[in-house]
Amino acid sequence: MTSLRSIAAVAVGSLVAAVVAHAAPPYVSGPAQDRAQEACLKQEVKPNSTVWELCLSHVGRAYEWGEPALAKQLAKAAGDAKESCLDEGYDAESTGYRTCVSREMDARSQLMILGDDSSGDNVAQTQ
Repeated sequence: MTSLRSIAAVAVGSLVAAVVAHAAPPYVSGPAQDRAQEACLKQEVKPNSTVWELCLSHVGRAYEWGEPALAKQLAKAAGDAKESCLDEGYDAESTGYRTCVSREMDARSQLMILGDDSSGDNVAQTQ
């Protein structure tokens, strides 16, 4: 009887694991992520670079929020931050560079304004 219970427990456990594995869809890139990749690439932020993941996370989130102007501004901020930190002498592979880029993006994003402007320009700087 004990072995029958063990077999039943294993069978039920296997069934639950199979249902959970089938129910959880694999990660699929959505429109916001695709748009973020395009925006980051336009600012010469390269895949597999230190700045890439930072750019995608900031820009993708803005697109998810329905803020395309902010997304474009954040992509530009990522490109500008990349250049600024390289100009400061950071090695692109160092943790100091990643910290610098993150800090620069945060500082630049605090100057951005949400709104209906879809140009991607920082509205505060263009007026």
